[in-house]
Parts: sequence; structure tokens; C-alpha cells
Amino acid sequence: MAYAKKGRAGSQIEGLPVRNLKKKIKMTITEHDCKVGKSKAPDACAAALALRRTPNCVEARVHIGRVFLKMKENGKFYWLRGKTPGALRTEIAAFDRGGYFEPGNYDVNPLSKSEAPTGKRRGPKPKFQRGRKGFHRVKPRVLTKVRGSGRSEYSHLK
Repeated sequence: MAYAKKGRAGSQIEGLPVRNLKKKIKMTITEHDCKVGKSKAPDACAAALALRRTPNCVEARVHIGRVFLKMKENGKFYWLRGKTPGALRTEIAAFDRGGYFEPGNYDVNPLSKSEAPTGKRRGPKPKFQRGRKGFHRVKPRVLTKVRGSGRSEYSHLK
């Protein structure tokens, strides 16, 4: 499995290091996964069951925004972090609200540099200190009655 080198020392889940995914992982969700999967459970949904079939994967947690895979290589455990694709995010939201999970092929993508949790601000200093006149920021849409985004899953600033 391809992964990046360890970043910051504090990025971990359950005491194990978290590494960012380097290459996308292809997964196939079957009819059986859809029937057995549980809603609002990141570690027992249809996508998590499908990801457990990945070689060297011991555990999988699929959140709205992130995917975490617990890998075992040479007797050592670590977590891989990837981005939940948009199509899978839609299926998770529908499934958690009581709908049906559509079987199919999905890709778990690596995080871009701007999405990686470094604990630091990235990019240049903002040009406008108080915002632009006449332009109001639109509040982001928050999904309700679905599982969390996975942000609280890891602690990188402890």
C-alpha cells in the first residue's frame, strides 16, 4: 500500500500514527455489503465492509468527509487517511437517513495539500481584514441526521 511518510508527531488515532494516502484505492460495494451494512456507523456501513477487503486492511471507518483504514504491515499497525469521494458521500447521506445504499465502484482519493491537517494556516495573508462591502459569506450547508465528518476521529494537536 502506498502512503506518505509520517507528518507531525501528534497525528494519531488510538495511539497509532496516521499517514496520508498517496494513491487512490478502488473499491467495489456489493449487494451483500448493502444488506449487511448498518446506518450511522462509520465502521460497519456498506463502504467500510467493502474497504475491509483491501489487502492488509484490518479495520475501516468511512465518514462523510474522510476515510480511515487501519493497516497492518510487517507486524506494525498504522492508519491511512483519504478523502471520501462525492458520489460515496451522497450514498452515505441517503443510507444514514434510511434510504438504500447503491452498490457500485468507488474510488477513495488522497488528500490534496490544502486539505492535509497540518495545524497551520496555509496560503497568503488575507487582503481584506473586515471583508468586502456588499459581499456576505454564505454559511456552509451542514448535513443533519448523518454520521460525522471524521474530523474528531484523530487528534493532531494534543
